[in-house]
Amino acid sequence: MSSVDLWQALLNRLDAWRDDWRDRVATEAPEFTAGFPTTELSDRRVFEAFTVALLSGNSRWDRIATVRPILSEPFQNFDLARFAALSDADIDHSILPWFARHRAGSAGLANGLRRLRRTAALLHRHGAHNYLRDVFLAAEGSADEAAILLGHSARWKLPGFGIALAAEALRLLGFDLSKPDRHVLRALGSWGLVAFARWDRKGEFTAPQASPKELASAMATVRTLAGENQVGTSYCTSIIWTAGAISGARLTNAEFAALAAEAAGEHVTSTGRGRRAVGTTR
Repeated sequence: MSSVDLWQALLNRLDAWRDDWRDRVATEAPEFTAGFPTTELSDRRVFEAFTVALLSGNSRWDRIATVRPILSEPFQNFDLARFAALSDADIDHSILPWFARHRAGSAGLANGLRRLRRTAALLHRHGAHNYLRDVFLAAEGSADEAAILLGHSARWKLPGFGIALAAEALRLLGFDLSKPDRHVLRALGSWGLVAFARWDRKGEFTAPQASPKELASAMATVRTLAGENQVGTSYCTSIIWTAGAISGARLTNAEFAALAAEAAGEHVTSTGRGRRAVGTTR
């Protein structure tokens, strides 16, 4: 199966879903593509990116996107020190009601905000730019490895952030990498590009339970897929996510697999897969 053919099959499927789907995909060029920036990242910018990333792991993205322009209200204008100083009562009686009023809350939000408060305290203590700079030094300049360190390592892990959410925070900061979220994992597994040891396929939208090693493999695979199709890694991720997300085309695992069959020159019949005869149309 050619990655170019697979990519074209995916684009064709999205075109069939709706002709304006590209307007829904973030097209901003990554700001940082070669290691960590020399110009200082402000505490506010870093905290905003990690806040939005954490929220995306607790609520549907379309709900977070709706309130994103006004998120500075409950998050103390993204001031690390002020947010780190909040009490449990402040979170319970001020921030959680704010999200409820804006219909952007979730069952796990309270615990997520408490962990975010610990992250804010850590970043404030070390300086957000300095902390990320040191992570990238440990990662030898690799954004993928930096996400792994922030989401999994004993030395650098931030409270409340696994590998996927750490990767999303770095994407929001302008780094070009993939967030290995559930829809990306479903696609890669259905295409046979990454083998997952734990994957209950009974549900149409069930995602693999990926290990840290498998998440790293997924990130590397998306980077390769993007390179072979001459698009950015972050942009490639957004397109795959749009294909699988509730607010997107909502492809099932079987529909993702059908794209790989199409790219491999196969068709799916009622009796199973068969090789398409040479000269037939798709």
